[in-house]
Amino acid sequence: MAEVQHIKVPPRGSPSVSRAAAILNLMATRPGGWSLTQIASALGLAKSSTLTIMTSLEAAGLVARADNYYELDVGVLTPAGGFLKGVDIVSLFKRRIATSPLLKNEIAHLAVLGGRDVIYISRHIGRSPLPVTAQVGDRFPASITAVGAALLAQMPDDEVVALFQGAGEFPQWTSRSTPDLEALLAKVHHVREIGYAVDDGETHPNVFAFGLVVHRVGNFVQDVAISTSLSRDPLDAEHRDKALSELRTICAALEMGNDML
Repeated sequence: MAEVQHIKVPPRGSPSVSRAAAILNLMATRPGGWSLTQIASALGLAKSSTLTIMTSLEAAGLVARADNYYELDVGVLTPAGGFLKGVDIVSLFKRRIATSPLLKNEIAHLAVLGGRDVIYISRHIGRSPLPVTAQVGDRFPASITAVGAALLAQMPDDEVVALFQGAGEFPQWTSRSTPDLEALLAKVHHVREIGYAVDDGETHPNVFAFGLVVHRVGNFVQDVAISTSLSRDPLDAEHRDKALSELRTICAALEMGNDML
């Protein structure tokens, strides 16, 4: 079994709710069973309080227990399904990308910000996946992704600092990955200046991506970001600029909820 990663329990709000949410997020990081000891250890919780929370989650149909191991249960899909049902932007995103002469053969994603990560809620795979291609539901570090930088740029600097301060080492997926908070702030400042974000080999040496924010569409209570990923080798400037222009057009259509732009 893979090494258990350590996750911090959110410091604000109801402690029991924060712990339950942290447990569900932890269990979503990888498939397979989790023992009570592994969960408690990863979150720095007492086994007794962890057992109480797991009993409640099991009763709610969010986790299932077998042979003293816990797994996510099908009940977790209920709130996720309700969320996606109210998001017309997902179906509009798929239609617009699929019918774009330029981007239909590329890879595109739609994502929301979840703490220091981005969570992908839709994707379009127009060709063979690149070396790093997120699936729906995957969490990637916001600090190194185009969608993450685009979403973080919507936040004031003090909120970005509060979110990442004390986070420890930044994820270093490549030698180009944003290394620290100072570099992240410089990146979001640049995003604000030019109006879009770029992942130039930060998630993988051979991946280049643009990221743009779609502001508070429909039933969303937060911004979403759209990105398109291109191979860096080869990537000529003309194709890059055309892809960005087309992505901007699609982004504007998504903001207006319009299939005709």
